[in-house]
Amino acid sequence: MQPTHTRLEATGAEDAERLLEVRKLKTHFFADEGVVRAVDGVNLSLKRGQTLCVVGESGCGKSVTARSILRIVPNPGAIVGGEILFQQRNGDTIDLAEMNPRGREIRRIRGGEISMIFQEPMSSLSPVHTIGSQIMEAILLHLPVTRQEARKRAAYMLDLVGIPRASEQLDAYSFELSGGMRQRAMIAIALACEPQLLIADEPTTALDVTTQANILDLIRDLQQDSGMSVLFITHDLGVVAEIADEVVVMYLGRDVESGDVDSIFHDAKHPYTRALLQSIPRYDSRDNRRLYSIKGAVPHPFDRPNGCPFHPRCDDFIAEQCNRIDPPRQVISGKHSVRCLLYSTAEEAPNNKDMLP
Repeated sequence: MQPTHTRLEATGAEDAERLLEVRKLKTHFFADEGVVRAVDGVNLSLKRGQTLCVVGESGCGKSVTARSILRIVPNPGAIVGGEILFQQRNGDTIDLAEMNPRGREIRRIRGGEISMIFQEPMSSLSPVHTIGSQIMEAILLHLPVTRQEARKRAAYMLDLVGIPRASEQLDAYSFELSGGMRQRAMIAIALACEPQLLIADEPTTALDVTTQANILDLIRDLQQDSGMSVLFITHDLGVVAEIADEVVVMYLGRDVESGDVDSIFHDAKHPYTRALLQSIPRYDSRDNRRLYSIKGAVPHPFDRPNGCPFHPRCDDFIAEQCNRIDPPRQVISGKHSVRCLLYSTAEEAPNNKDMLP
């Protein structure tokens, strides 16, 4: 049986340089209580060799977006709309959203061309298999090598990510390693087959500051050596400032602002982005003012507000507009875009030529 997904031809230098493009992605969870719109029209684009950071509070849909790209959304979740365009090594551009999540071709892509570092290595690594066997499993699945060659490559990968006595640690179990070592082992598994795209879902969560810095340096060094692209999911804007080329800010399943890292940090437009930036602790602060916090909390999935999803917490709320009108995605300049009625009024929005889908 022939695969049902669509192959698309890349056109122009811009398309040839783009590795991943997500268009209007919608991933919903169909529960007994109702439908949870975890991802509700997300757009993002990632070029070869670049790092795209996706930021936002817990519950805004970052991890579900990443799992949607790899087609590993757990039941009762499903992709209900949008495209996930990915350019393979052979030059073909395919729509991952159309693939069978249990099909042979998406299994070839997972781990081979797209890999993922999950948020908590202790729950992601098997406690009953050695670290070496888990790395070798990925290698044997995607590369034409013998078991002996796979073991040598596994030891090389552990050494590459900075684990001492790599050949000995192949026979260690995950519970015998420290948190930092487990995260390095996860990175070794993810990079074992030299993927084009690495998705890192908050890989430094629960690690101490020193280990966090080491892991970030490791990912950056490996990226420079291999030329892979990185989709980095985090809620830490300090990390974003250090590693990102492009940034997408998400809130309640939407991309509310996107652009290059300088635009986001020095010319943020969306009130939510500005609030996140104001919430960063500053070591050079000399006054006794309390740290800024965003009022309220992310709404319950079954109680989404009408209009702009951020309006109940917004300091720039426009009465009778923000609570009624869902703001379109508006181009500010270049690649900098935002979803906010401050830049697209109700009267202007339907006729604005710069409006994005």
